[in-house]
Amino acid sequence: MVGNAPAGYSRAHAPPSAAHLCHASLMISPDEIDLPTFLTEWHGPPTAPVKPLPSSCSWLPSPLKNWYELSSQRPTELVVVKEMITPSDIHSDGHVAVFMEDHGYHEWAFGINSPDKVFERESGNPWEELSEPLSEFLIHNAIHEAAYASDFWRSCTQVPDSKLPEILAPMQMISFKDWTWPRPKQRIFMGDGLLANIGPAMEDHSPWSNRAGYVEVQAGATDPAHLEYLDSIPEIQWTRPAWE
Repeated sequence: MVGNAPAGYSRAHAPPSAAHLCHASLMISPDEIDLPTFLTEWHGPPTAPVKPLPSSCSWLPSPLKNWYELSSQRPTELVVVKEMITPSDIHSDGHVAVFMEDHGYHEWAFGINSPDKVFERESGNPWEELSEPLSEFLIHNAIHEAAYASDFWRSCTQVPDSKLPEILAPMQMISFKDWTWPRPKQRIFMGDGLLANIGPAMEDHSPWSNRAGYVEVQAGATDPAHLEYLDSIPEIQWTRPAWE
């Protein structure tokens, strides 16, 4: 399994329930996903040789160095919702080193004494350790970002829960650990050339709580044909690329 649905997966069945889709035995393990192959499938093959990191970056953890080297082979940005810190600008405060941020509101760092551990915080708050090791976190982040960076996508901030089985029928959930960003209970589903980020929908008034009975959906695809079934689902007002 390297970014497509597992062998033997078929779309020719009745849409499963949302609970069925999240059953552990049907989930895709992050261990099944090869990061270089995923990037090639979603962003195209490398167009340049690896750009080696400067010697001053030798202290960075291997998974992070590998990410920067993989991303250096492509002219397009692989992270568009968040922002990866330039390797030479990563600095230690003695405890952690920030390698990614959400435009000033959220930060992610690795531990100096435990470089495979990832920590996150909202600006000004204490650091909290995530349950994903750095290598898995970087795969999680790459797949999450791909649904937004794709040329072919659909988005809706208010999708009724009742529509989820039909939306997710061609996909299986990846058993990533939960993030608190942008709010808890985020899930990612994957199919053949198809991704969907699912998270709580937000109410349209203060205090901006989760809206019961609704979710937010961001779907991306490697081919526009993979999204055609979404357009046929009634009662969903999809946002789509301006060029369509």
